[in-house]
Amino acid sequence: KMQFRTVLDVKVVDVEKRRSPSKHYVYLINVTYSDNTSHIIYRRYSKFFDLQMQILDKFPIEGGQKDPKKRIIPFLPGKILFRRSHVRDVAMKRLRFIDDYCRALVRLPPQISQSEEVLRFFDTKAEDVNPPVEDYGSKRKSGMDSSEPMVLEQYVAVANYERQENSEISLKAGETVDVIEKSESGWWFVSTAEEQGWVPATYLDSQNVTRDDLDL
Repeated sequence: KMQFRTVLDVKVVDVEKRRSPSKHYVYLINVTYSDNTSHIIYRRYSKFFDLQMQILDKFPIEGGQKDPKKRIIPFLPGKILFRRSHVRDVAMKRLRFIDDYCRALVRLPPQISQSEEVLRFFDTKAEDVNPPVEDYGSKRKSGMDSSEPMVLEQYVAVANYERQENSEISLKAGETVDVIEKSESGWWFVSTAEEQGWVPATYLDSQNVTRDDLDL
């Protein structure tokens, strides 16, 4: 069993765009470890979601499943999505909430804050040490992104889907969802008006609407 360093402190410092495997945003988290080193790690929003599902599953009492008043696990900031708002705006609005979430997490009693799930999440991975170099051209210095603002893609459910696990959501045929992230596993992380979670991509079909149609 791997021994992970414990985490002394975390601070979410920024949001950055990635272009591969498909466009998404990552949060930059400055993590200070028990050996007094610190490192920037990069985590996309769906990774927080997966971590949250793991710890709620592992600590049902602390997650308030029996008695909501006993819940000490923080709530993951969810639906701050505004339809067709630019993804960067959403990501930036979430930054402070994600920061609060991370800080609360590492301050929980050791059985949670030092659990394998939490420590693995905050551990430095290979892609944190060598993050992909994005070619922003000369605009990088001014903080301008050289590409168009990213807008959430909308897809339509082609059939009903019943969720199999807590991290998934059910779909109704004809329902429109915002796709937050496309995973190569064939599962996509989507948002509806009410909730967000993973769905099989095979149940979704792209909406062939042009920008002009949307703006009418």
